[in-house]
Amino acid sequence: MASSIRLRNTVLVAREQVQTGLEEVRRLHDSGLASVQVCARISSVIDQVLLKLFEASLDSMPEDQGKKLRERVALVAVGGYGRRQQAPCSDVDLMILYAGAQDDAVRQFTQRLTQDLFDTGLKPGHSLRTVAEAVRLARSDTVICTSLIESRLVIGSLPLFEEFRRTFQQMVERRGTAFCREFIMARKEERHKFGETVYLLEPNIKRTPGGLRDIHLLRWLWFAKSGESDPNRLLQKGVISNFDHRRLMSAQSYLLHVRNEMHFGSNSGSDVLTRTEQKRIAEKFQIRDKGAMLPVELFMSDYFRHTSHVSFLTTRMCDLVSPPPVMSWVLEPMLSKALSAEFRMGTREISATQLGTTKLAKNLEDAIKLVDLARLYDKRIAQETWYHVYRSAPAYSMELTPLAVRRFREMLDSPLLLVEALRRMHELGILEKVLPDFTAARCLLQFNRYHKYTVDEHCIRSVGEATKLGERSDHAGHVYRKLTRKWLLHLVLLLHDLGKALPGDHSETGAEIARRIGPRLNLTDEETALAARLVQKHLWMTHAALWHDTSNADYVRQFASKIETPEELDMLYALSCADLAAVGPGVLNQWKVNVLGELHRRARALLTDTPDVEQLPRRKAARHAVWSQLKQQEQHDHWYEEMFRGLPESFVTTVAPETIAQALRSFATLEERQGIAFANYIAESKTVEFIAGVSQGVGRGIFSAMAGVLRSQGMSILAAETAALHDDILLLRFQATDTDHKDSKEPSAPERLEKLCKAMVKAIDSDEPPKFRRIWGQDAHNDAEELSTLKSEVRLNTDISEDSLIIEVFAFDRIGLLYELARAVHEMNLSIRFAKIGTHLDQVVDVFYVTERNGSKPAGHDRLHGIYLRMMEVIEAAPASK
Repeated sequence: MASSIRLRNTVLVAREQVQTGLEEVRRLHDSGLASVQVCARISSVIDQVLLKLFEASLDSMPEDQGKKLRERVALVAVGGYGRRQQAPCSDVDLMILYAGAQDDAVRQFTQRLTQDLFDTGLKPGHSLRTVAEAVRLARSDTVICTSLIESRLVIGSLPLFEEFRRTFQQMVERRGTAFCREFIMARKEERHKFGETVYLLEPNIKRTPGGLRDIHLLRWLWFAKSGESDPNRLLQKGVISNFDHRRLMSAQSYLLHVRNEMHFGSNSGSDVLTRTEQKRIAEKFQIRDKGAMLPVELFMSDYFRHTSHVSFLTTRMCDLVSPPPVMSWVLEPMLSKALSAEFRMGTREISATQLGTTKLAKNLEDAIKLVDLARLYDKRIAQETWYHVYRSAPAYSMELTPLAVRRFREMLDSPLLLVEALRRMHELGILEKVLPDFTAARCLLQFNRYHKYTVDEHCIRSVGEATKLGERSDHAGHVYRKLTRKWLLHLVLLLHDLGKALPGDHSETGAEIARRIGPRLNLTDEETALAARLVQKHLWMTHAALWHDTSNADYVRQFASKIETPEELDMLYALSCADLAAVGPGVLNQWKVNVLGELHRRARALLTDTPDVEQLPRRKAARHAVWSQLKQQEQHDHWYEEMFRGLPESFVTTVAPETIAQALRSFATLEERQGIAFANYIAESKTVEFIAGVSQGVGRGIFSAMAGVLRSQGMSILAAETAALHDDILLLRFQATDTDHKDSKEPSAPERLEKLCKAMVKAIDSDEPPKFRRIWGQDAHNDAEELSTLKSEVRLNTDISEDSLIIEVFAFDRIGLLYELARAVHEMNLSIRFAKIGTHLDQVVDVFYVTERNGSKPAGHDRLHGIYLRMMEVIEAAPASK
């Protein structure tokens, strides 16, 4: 038996071999070696180490025992290691096969081998099984089965391995159809967890749709159906076409190259392609900017192009190996019918006839008709027909026939399954034949943390979100359903962000695109002009509602003056809601819908020159409702009348009457220089409303103190307002979401709200600044400034409000920023009358309506310049957390 010292030396030599081997492979990777070869070399390094450790482990045993064991065991590489596609920092998946009983010799050998492998610095993931156990487990466990498909012998008993392969393959052949179904279902569950679309902006390169796992799925399905998983051999057998093989191999090479770089660069096995990694890799690959596109955007466009090809091929393969239900075979001949001379509809799908196949080879209008029929009848497109259009689309003429235009416009006018139809057109490559600017937007990254999808995916999703408005029972749903030209709104949504592929302001370039598309789709001059205005203004209403005081009549009047017709306003409202919803999950919340709806109602009343029946009587109605909540003695108390008269319009018309009554009654108990606060959860908007009153509160920094408390305790402030009331009482109202409980239907327990309110009161006149917590993921937000092309800035607006100076701060968010800004406003002897906190791409937008302490509007060059400099000083200061 070899000595323990000799064995230890073997491990040390193996560790050195791993280190030097991986360093050499990394050097080859950096010098441009093909990714498949890089992975194969990593696999070979591990193979050589295993050979040494295998022999050393056997040598450590008694000679007779080691000799017998050599004929009883086999080291089998499985999974990625079995494919010889080992990533630099991934686990080494290994199955130790053995024959006979699992005796002490087998256990001792396995323990020594795996420990030594771990000591070399590798990360072994191993299993110890007999042939029967491996096949039995593979039969019942999809993960085990798929890993064993990619198995190869590293060292050990060849007869034992061959017995395993033969038995395993026979089992898979018997259950081929069932396995295909299970493989597809397992992959669907993984997609649901890691993202349903190829076009996520921070994808998991392995598990997001179109990633490496979809390539693995193709190999598993091929193995289950033909007994072969290698694409090259499948090409030789004629199982896959040259076209599909070329695209698949190109995508595999690209994705492996990116994944290798991710692992080498981070020295970890992370597969999430974060924005930081995207920028680093784009620089590493020496990608140069091109026109309006940044290097990182070009890099990710390539990524999405490859993954969309993989996703397309995977979807096609999944359909081909998924047999229709048994009843379909019986019912198909009886229930299928001709829809036209070109198309036939069965129980599950629509297919092209021989004539239809001929026409689809060259006619765009027939391809649009096919997609529209599938939409109208809610059927799939048969795979052979789908693939035929996919291959034919690049040759379609860019000239649109009148029939093609009519069919496309008719499709846009019906919300029924519209987004599914548009996505089909995009996947088939025919949407860009109708709207040529979709070509440049395809797979175009939006390099910011605000958007979750590529430009093309966002535009298509926005149409789907618009059609969902029709299902709502609120004001947004009412406005959408009343639109008489829904097709025009849907067209505008398809176009609204396409300008991002061009240099300049995307709203302006997008409007130019709309002006080109109008005549192409036979729009009238009026329709083209309206479409162009809506694209140009598609952000106006969102910014107006979410950044400004929409209860201010002058501001609403200025906003409405820029809209030409009530229909344009209606479309802009629906467009704004749909655009926000398509940014990502949860971006359009009920609070935003309400704020946008309030602006829409007020502006529409001005445009139609009719009273806002909901708005004009509100103050009078609100007083009546509030007075019904007061006791008789309070109703006749002049103090309550004076207090109510001083409440700002936004407070009276948006706060519940019982809450206003509660506030007035609470304020009546205030002692000199003291404060009080209470909170309510607003179920409709899923927000928390904090209301506070402070006696003699003006000029004491109350706003910054209370805002600091709320932010430090996990509340995300959406909007705030203050007002100096009768009897020298300062009113404060904060609308916020509770980030500590954002997934709960009842986000904030009463005990938590009570604790927060007490902390708000305690903060009055406190010299101790709030202590902001470190938040998980905050480092990623801190990186935003470094990654973004945006610059922090301060804008002063003296025109919008007659009474207040408006300070707009565009800055990269950091812990305590709102508190610092509000504190600076206080230190400049200004009073915050109203505030809203929004977002703009990677930045937060803090908007403050401020006055001097005496209520006058700040004015004069020196005063305004001083305010500007102080606010810039705050946002340019280094974050305390760094």
